[in-house]
Amino acid sequence: MKQTDYRKMVEAMQRDDARYDGVFYVAVRTTGIYCLPSCKARLPHLKNVLFFTTREEAVKAGFRGCKRCRAESFPDVAPPWLSRAFSFMKNRVDRKLREDDLSAAVGVDISTIRRHFRVSLKTTPMAYHRKLRLEYARSLLENGADYLTAAYASGFESSSGFRDAFMKYYGIPPGRAHAV
Repeated sequence: MKQTDYRKMVEAMQRDDARYDGVFYVAVRTTGIYCLPSCKARLPHLKNVLFFTTREEAVKAGFRGCKRCRAESFPDVAPPWLSRAFSFMKNRVDRKLREDDLSAAVGVDISTIRRHFRVSLKTTPMAYHRKLRLEYARSLLENGADYLTAAYASGFESSSGFRDAFMKYYGIPPGRAHAV
């Protein structure tokens, strides 16, 4: 390995740079674990670090995958509860959700859910659910439902709140959604 490659890998690991995930893996001698460069675990001392270009090389050298960054399942690193969260939200586009209900249904603390949505989806769970509700309302409008029916059927409690959210998301008033 060239010195410049080593320096780039160290810098990527120190910055938690996800662009290098899968390009190389970081193994720590003292823990026996290999991670993705973007892993949020505490940085190891450089004297204890080895770099591998494939996860198979790391495993062959006796390292196991990190449970925090899920290096052994990269690129499919979505937490196992995420599909339950998506299903729960999609099955409730007819009402506004409470974070407590989502947390209870998924079996994960709401702060963990919020953190994953913020980092991976660049939004909050409630904003994501609102988007699903607006998409449902738009489909109702495009299939002939009137404005108020679409608003209340998608869980909005007031027509003005629905109109504001719809305008903000789509850039047109809900009354014009069927024409677009």
